[in-house]
Formats: sequence, structure tokens, C-alpha cells
Amino acid sequence: MALTGYEEKVWEEVEQYFSEPEDSAFGKFSRAVFKPVEMVADRLIPTKMMEIIGDGVEMGLKTLGKVASQTTGVNSTLDEFENLGMDADDIDDIRDADLRIMDDVCEAAISQNTLFAGLEGAGCGIGGLALLAADIPLLLGLSFRTVQKISTCYGFDPDDDGEKAIAFKVFELAVGGTRERYDKLLELEALSDELDGLDPKERAEKAAVMGALLTTREVVKKLVSSLLSRKLVQAIPLVGAAVGGGFNYYFVRDVGQVSQQVYRRRVLSRRRSSKKKSSESDKKGESREAH
Repeated sequence: MALTGYEEKVWEEVEQYFSEPEDSAFGKFSRAVFKPVEMVADRLIPTKMMEIIGDGVEMGLKTLGKVASQTTGVNSTLDEFENLGMDADDIDDIRDADLRIMDDVCEAAISQNTLFAGLEGAGCGIGGLALLAADIPLLLGLSFRTVQKISTCYGFDPDDDGEKAIAFKVFELAVGGTRERYDKLLELEALSDELDGLDPKERAEKAAVMGALLTTREVVKKLVSSLLSRKLVQAIPLVGAAVGGGFNYYFVRDVGQVSQQVYRRRVLSRRRSSKKKSSESDKKGESREAH
């Protein structure tokens, strides 16, 4: 049994999305508008300020998985599927849901989190430069929460150790730009295949390693440098709230869209594989009957 027409259409869309070499619309806009600011900021931002904000972000990232998991709300996702007419008592029930319903629930989640991000950014923007140290960890935390929330929309349990490791890789892919996203996607899928072959203890150990890698100084420095330099405009009186709110809104929306495509691909890859095995099994059965 082949994929449905809608699933085939989505598969083609996802494949095109990840093989597209260019950045997203937000990535292009962000570079065009903020690149001059970044160049100036690299020279003017005091090293001490970078260290202070970097320490805050690093501490935030170390507790990211735990905090995000506690606020993801699997039960709320199940309720949303119930409201759309589907019986869903646990996360496993979502796995075989109609992809259209999955997409609807996911897009609602993205809208909700982008709104939260915009409000948070606007609030910190009112405080100007003084609140940047708080704004960036909050933004990254909300971004990771968005990734995990989207995982539940497609039937993946964010409390599973293996899924936590995969969510970290999705997060890294989503916030790190899109020019090499297909290569990063293949790395993510290789990790997923590897985790599927591990027992629970090994999955937990792998998850711990992935969490440690995400919070290395190199990754933190890259994130802080990029976000801080682009957010310096928030320090300008009167426009700080608008800039902070707008930047956070589009940043989280971009993270959400990348994450949705990743989890759509995981769902469809699993269904393609399952249907292929089923077809091969049927053919073997017919062959035995013929003999």
C-alpha cells in the first residue's frame, strides 16, 4: 500500500526543502539587515559582556532539556488531537494519525510559541541592553521547547532519552542556519538509526553525550555572538520593544518550520519503510502459496 496522495505531496515538499541550498526567507532578511550591525558589534562589544552573557546562556542550555520537557505538555497535545475527533490516550496513539491532522496541530503549536516569543522579546526590548542577558537564554529555551512540542505533534515522546538527543540535534540544525541543512539532516537521521538499535541504558548514555556536546563553549560562543550582535538594536530607545519582539517572533517561527519538516520526514520515512516491508511480506506469502 503506497503513501496517500497528501503524504506523497508532503514527501516531495520536504525533500525539496532540505535539498534547497539557500537560507530561509528569515535567514536572508536577517543577514541583509543585521550583517552591518554584526561587523560593528564584533569590534565594540566588550569581552566581559560576552563572557557574562555566555555564562548565562551556557547555564541555560545545560538545563534546557529538563525544563523544556516539563513545559512541553504532552497531555495538551493529546487534547488537541481529541478536539479534532481522534482518540488519543497516549503519545503512541498519535503515530498512526492522519498527517493532515498532525500538520494542523503542529501549525497551531508554532503559532502559539511564536506569539510567546514575540511577547517575551518585546518585554525584554523595553529594558534595552540591560535585559539582553536574560532575553537570549529565554529565546533559546523557548526555541527548544518549540522543537519538543512539535515532536509530540508527530508522535515522538520528548521524555524518551533517545528522542531528547534527537531533539537537541534538530534544535542545533534549526538555529544554526540552513545552508548545509541537508548534510545536518543526514547526520540527524544517522543518529536516529543508531539510537533505534540501542537498549534503554545505552540510549540514555548517548543522550547525555549529545547534551554535553550542545553545551560546549564553541557552540555557546557562536550562538551568543550571532544573537547578541543582531539584538543590539534593542538598546535603541523607543524601538527596542518592536525590534526585540519582531526578531524573537521570526526566529522561533523559523525554528518551528525547520523542525516541522524534520519530523514530517521522520514520520513519512517510517511509513514508507513499514509499507515496503509489508509489501515484501505479502509477495513472499503469495510466492509460498503458488508453490
